[in-house]
Amino acid sequence: MVVRPFQNTDDIAPLMAEQYAPEAVELLLSHADFDPRRAWVAEENGRIIGFACCAEDFLACFLGDCEELLDAVRQDAGLRGYGRLKVSYFCPIRLPWVIPDSQGARHNNRPGVPVGSREHALLRRCGWREQSRQVGMYLPLADYVFPPEMARRAEEMAGQGWFVDWYDESRHKGVDEMVESLRNSMWSAEIPAAAHGGLPLLVGLRGDRVAGFTGPVRPEENGRGYFAGIAVGPEWEGHGLGKLLFYRLLEAEKAVGARYMTLFTGVDNHARAMYRKAGFREVREFAVMEKEL
Repeated sequence: MVVRPFQNTDDIAPLMAEQYAPEAVELLLSHADFDPRRAWVAEENGRIIGFACCAEDFLACFLGDCEELLDAVRQDAGLRGYGRLKVSYFCPIRLPWVIPDSQGARHNNRPGVPVGSREHALLRRCGWREQSRQVGMYLPLADYVFPPEMARRAEEMAGQGWFVDWYDESRHKGVDEMVESLRNSMWSAEIPAAAHGGLPLLVGLRGDRVAGFTGPVRPEENGRGYFAGIAVGPEWEGHGLGKLLFYRLLEAEKAVGARYMTLFTGVDNHARAMYRKAGFREVREFAVMEKEL
């Protein structure tokens, strides 16, 4: 077995097909953050049995059961001055995976290493620590109906001054401050830009002040209802806005033509029960991992 630098003639599609959607290969190789100088393959008898690549201090893709391949990644990161490597949903290269038993439904990003996979076992064996575990969930939207009990709850909340509505720059204020309070770099980059750029964004409101968000609401080409996440600012928690935002999101995504929804959530997140109640099926568990170098 030999570990060597990746070459553009290497066919990594069969290996990637084990864990990713077919379009992931093209997406990876054409991605602005893919650096072929930080990609390697493990080869045995002329056959590629492993592949790895990095983006910044993230292990963007790792396939195979090969400690030597993982060692090449570690050495490269050390030479570039990184003190640690991570496998996480914050990686700039997002690769889609296929939901099991879903007629080809995809999720647009993998939040970690599939628990129980050979890669998960290898990373643990080589001293990588689990930071958290995430559960991937799936819901077909064909039969989704906004729950009557949530409609009643929305009326009660409105009487108390809490609403969910489409963001309107001329009527609503405080979206930038609310997102900043969440301290999430991905949301800080995407949500204010969506709001000020006119993309359809559902917001939780206290009067005219933005207290939470979900969206942007739009169907992806593969039929998935896209959204960046759901969150309520710390000072506005405890009033039911997050739950109402979630159910309104499902209603809105179905209305614009999305065929299904996928998401991932922490195994200990209390919202997991809400997702199950809405009809989501848990399909895979992932480990967010890290290695000090």
